[in-house]
Amino acid sequence: MKNFKKLILVFILFLFVNEAKSQQLPIYSQYMFNDYAINPGVAGTLDYIPLRMTYRNQWTGFSGAPKTFTLTGHSAVTDNIGLGSMLYTDVTGPISISGAMFSYNFRFPVSGKYCQWDKRKFLSLSLSTRLNQFSFDSSGETWYSIHAPDGSGQNDPVIPLGSETSFNIYHSLSVYFYSERLYAGISALDIFSNPNDLEVLTYYDGGYTNNIVGQYNFILGYYYPIDKQKNWAIEPSILLKKTKMSKMQYHFNSRVIYQDLLWLGLSYRQSDAFVLLFGIDYAQYFFGYSYDTSVSEINGYNSGSHELVVGYNFSLRNKKDNSRLRNRFEDRRKLINPFKEFKRN
Repeated sequence: MKNFKKLILVFILFLFVNEAKSQQLPIYSQYMFNDYAINPGVAGTLDYIPLRMTYRNQWTGFSGAPKTFTLTGHSAVTDNIGLGSMLYTDVTGPISISGAMFSYNFRFPVSGKYCQWDKRKFLSLSLSTRLNQFSFDSSGETWYSIHAPDGSGQNDPVIPLGSETSFNIYHSLSVYFYSERLYAGISALDIFSNPNDLEVLTYYDGGYTNNIVGQYNFILGYYYPIDKQKNWAIEPSILLKKTKMSKMQYHFNSRVIYQDLLWLGLSYRQSDAFVLLFGIDYAQYFFGYSYDTSVSEINGYNSGSHELVVGYNFSLRNKKDNSRLRNRFEDRRKLINPFKEFKRN
């Protein structure tokens, strides 16, 4: 069983090779709370600075399984300008990907200037740059050739015997639309790069190259109060992901929210996992937890995935009391108002 787990890990590693035919960005079960990592266009759309730390332990009990850590933050600079940044590291066995992302956003209203506040709609455009380090380190790992499917025991020319590291720069474009209850966004991550090849896990003589390919995300969500007092609400959302080397995958989520304070949700990630979510959003503090149970063939070799999100909201307003309000528009998303105050003559 132990060798079989290692063989599966070898197979996963090869998904990073041969023209990068798999998704190479981390998976987030709580994408709706880590939305900056999915769509940088959200930077500056809140009237506070949300600092979020995410840790994901995927496929617990599986040797060499992915472990991901991200730290994100963004802020409005003016009524129209927003800035955001993210630090991240993602480790899968001997492969590690780490770096930083920075984004510049421009926001503007797309509804009439005399439109009622709760009917106003906004659009945010984002340009992001990611500094990325891709590394392979075989030290301390079992020789993967021993577990080769053909049993030849030959060293694979694609896999280095020591350590290799590549540094690359990528650029992304994002669009994000939001109103009081509806939000939607499209992001094209890592669509511009220099250079194209990572040079790590690459064997040019054999025709194998390792590239980070662009990932396209579409996110859509809607907040719907259930009762007149707005004590209860539901929020369904969907995330679609696609690369030129992989089929589209959807992630559907729905959660029930009580007084913008507590929530409980269920998710399904296509051909991968069912997810249970729980969270608390109190005053400036944020906590979210999710547990994934696999539905793919790997289900029998792991004990599920755990993801933890903790955060703190730094207020941009000079208020002594920043406790949560009952009004969702002023409270939960606290959307920045790019409008100046207009008065009719």
